[in-house]
Amino acid sequence: MAALEHEVPDRIPFDLGSTFVTGITKNAYLRLAEYLGEDAGEVELCDVVQQLAIVKEGMLERLEVDVRGVAPNIVRKNPLLERVGGGDEFVDEWGVRWRRPQGGLYFDIVGSPFSGDISERDIDDFAWPDACDPALFAGLADRAKEYYHRGYAVILENICAGVFEMCCRVRGAEQFYMDLAMNPAVAARLMDKFVELKIEYYEAAAEVLGEYVQLVREVDDIAGQETMLISPAMYRELIKPRHKRLFDAQRELFPKPFYVFFHSDGAIRNIIPDFIEIGVDVLNPVQLTAKGMEAAGLKQEFGSKIAFWGGGVDTQNILPRGTPEQVKANVRERIADFSPQGGFVFATVHNIQDDVPAENIAAMVEAFHAARAY
Repeated sequence: MAALEHEVPDRIPFDLGSTFVTGITKNAYLRLAEYLGEDAGEVELCDVVQQLAIVKEGMLERLEVDVRGVAPNIVRKNPLLERVGGGDEFVDEWGVRWRRPQGGLYFDIVGSPFSGDISERDIDDFAWPDACDPALFAGLADRAKEYYHRGYAVILENICAGVFEMCCRVRGAEQFYMDLAMNPAVAARLMDKFVELKIEYYEAAAEVLGEYVQLVREVDDIAGQETMLISPAMYRELIKPRHKRLFDAQRELFPKPFYVFFHSDGAIRNIIPDFIEIGVDVLNPVQLTAKGMEAAGLKQEFGSKIAFWGGGVDTQNILPRGTPEQVKANVRERIADFSPQGGFVFATVHNIQDDVPAENIAAMVEAFHAARAY
């Protein structure tokens, strides 16, 4: 709480595994457990699409992780897989078909329910999932309460990806990009539907476990490595007002202390002021290898107005391919950049992927522990 209030805490908080964007893949987790001599047991997944492991409590305590996450019981946690052409497929609650090819690691989208020509009526008549279904929250309140009373910050996972991202998934990315430019009425209706469903989910979640939750992971990836995926003008006209509705609803529904957590990848520097304007308290994952996203500059320009959750080590190059000493040096540099005056939660830039050596993850944690105290 002190870090997110831009106060100087006793030490930098650490997150690993609390969300679908601050996690670790199953194979990387198994190798880390073996390297550290921890019994990983039978690994469960919190997200089958990304093959993200549920990090066992013993590992979280050993690594001294300060955050705990709870995730709703959505299809991605435990889908019914169908064997098709040597690969695995499933359909999620949004009608999106996912496929992992034989020998592959992750699932990709291969079918979208709104592909082709559609109308606003088609959107209204679709069999949308119940965002308030009590089954989504089964077991979550007890877990969140336990974490809260043990002194951890608690972050709640979302029911789905972001408004822009979900429209790309259910419509097909190419088609939705064209909708934004050529059929904005359909694009707006589809985005509004996801806003409505997300707010319904917030309402139900706040009622069930709101007193134990300090953050809800909201998300929208609207940029790539070099530039935004849509123009800043299009973001401000069509998507920003919908993001504001989501953030306003979170603040209204969840009791304080509560912080708006927003995950947005890539080269987003030009619209960080927009995020701040509409109420984002915490920015994740802080993709430092994207254009314009240098750590020291971000902290200097925005560090008093927004907290950075992530950016602790480069996960594109250094963590998977560097030496342990290079990993440690990178961690020390990022801590030096981000830690002054609080406002920093240490985490990797997005999930730890399957190709990261265990010794590099251990080196990251060792360097962090050595440098985390203020």
